[in-house]
Amino acid sequence: MTDEIAPISSERTPEEKTPLTLLLLDDEQDILNALKRLLRKDYTIITFNEGHEALAYLKENRVDMIMSDMRMPEMDGAEFLEQSRDIIPNAVRLLLTGYSDMSSTIKAINDGGVYTYISKPWDNQELKLTLAKAADHYLLKKETKRLNEQITKANKELAEFNQSLELKVNQRTEALQASQQKLNNAFNTQKSLLHDVLDMMSATIEYRTGFSAGHSKRIAIQCKTLAKFIKLDDANCQRIYFCALLHEIGTVGLTDEVLQASTLGAGKLDDALVNHPVIGAKIVGKVKRFAPLIENILHQNENIDGTGFPGHLSGENIPIGARIIRVVKDFDFLIAGKANKNKMSIPNAYAWMKERSGVWYDRHILQAFIDLLGKRESDENEMEFSIGLEALKPGDTLLEDLVLHNGNVMLKAGQEINSTMVEKLKEYEETYNTKVTLFIA
Repeated sequence: MTDEIAPISSERTPEEKTPLTLLLLDDEQDILNALKRLLRKDYTIITFNEGHEALAYLKENRVDMIMSDMRMPEMDGAEFLEQSRDIIPNAVRLLLTGYSDMSSTIKAINDGGVYTYISKPWDNQELKLTLAKAADHYLLKKETKRLNEQITKANKELAEFNQSLELKVNQRTEALQASQQKLNNAFNTQKSLLHDVLDMMSATIEYRTGFSAGHSKRIAIQCKTLAKFIKLDDANCQRIYFCALLHEIGTVGLTDEVLQASTLGAGKLDDALVNHPVIGAKIVGKVKRFAPLIENILHQNENIDGTGFPGHLSGENIPIGARIIRVVKDFDFLIAGKANKNKMSIPNAYAWMKERSGVWYDRHILQAFIDLLGKRESDENEMEFSIGLEALKPGDTLLEDLVLHNGNVMLKAGQEINSTMVEKLKEYEETYNTKVTLFIA
């Protein structure tokens, strides 16, 4: 037989206005009546005296919690809970049992997925507290499932959004294909949605600016490694990595004419390009989770003597991450910048930046960066060291293609350098009166 009590109002969370449904099974009607009186204000109560009837009900109706007595004539509580688990696996199951039933209780816990057991005779307050904890456990599992479904939906929507962007592009360039592949790989391997979004934004910057794939990642890794080298804590190192990865996000707000006509880097910023850190900070600021990145992106073009942009900050008033990004990105521009028609050798770049130490650059950070590249030692697996031929050794492995001034690829990423290659590179430098920069592990 069944005995159903209509739902009444509850003080649960806004998402759970309706009381949870609790099915009670006991062959003694007096016990069922006592439990109903005790629990009816907190739960919607369904009662049964016989296990087969209760199982038949479960096949047609949803319940949230199930509490059964252990000792019953036709079907004991262990068997009932085990069968109920097959019908409604997500329900929370509890067992009423005496101390003499412990072996059966253990079986019920193992086979029936019992959340906990309650000893007879029970204390009313302890019983209510145990059920409240079980209800919280059930709601937590339910909320976790909902959040997982929400994340899955968000990932699907993000993938669909990227696909729609691709459809709007008139022609697929090689750079866009590489960026899209990078994104596809990231979606398959990244465990965090945050990293997926950051990779997407980095690829967007590379596509917008025309920089080679990996340009932003290389600067970000060098910034993170430099931050570790000067003993910043892990949280700061990770934050600086994210800032460096997105330090050029403001370029998406610049016109095509500005990007084509202007030179980016090494202090040669016209009025339009001065604004790209401001634009970038505004873009990043729209994502609440990225708020800690704003200051480092905004102040990346400040000079240590206070003559930079946009805030004319000086010295340690400039965020440490912004000072690190300024050193690393300017060095990269001097030796390998796509828009730099007068690329320098690494020693000349060091000398040029040292002349501006204390004026544009933080002395300590600049010297630490030079020391880091000179030692060529790091516990950062992805670290790329920028070196010239004077530091190149047989056995070194290229991390990026070596592209000649005419656009031809002389050496492919992944190649291991041998002595013959070194000699050919030296001949190339002498013949064309130029300097070669390589990126190695």
